Amino acid sequence: MYTKLIDDQINQLEAVMDVHEGTPAILVEDALSWLYKVRGQILSNQKYTVQVFPGERGYLNFIRGEGFSVYSSDDTEDWRAHFTQAEINEFKKKHDLAIDWDKAIIEPVKAEN
Repeated sequence: MYTKLIDDQINQLEAVMDVHEGTPAILVEDALSWLYKVRGQILSNQKYTVQVFPGERGYLNFIRGEGFSVYSSDDTEDWRAHFTQAEINEFKKKHDLAIDWDKAIIEPVKAEN
């Protein structure tokens, strides 16, 4: 995805910084700063599925107006199955969710082209 492209650019710029000093290094630092910021924004918007049971219907879902359930990994108008890392971190704090987070499988949702 985009993070690999950004990580490659970061690695190249860090290599340039190791070789050059002075003005080019300042420009590289500015470019690196921007790339780190963009990478952080992409990662903060990344969505994940949370598989709590084996099988295609073992994914954590949030049903609007009802609460949490376990079903498919697809988002629909009625339920959400894709969550940001910040949302997952909040779920982990909930004591009424009986999930063994050490066994849950959290995977990034692949972007559709």
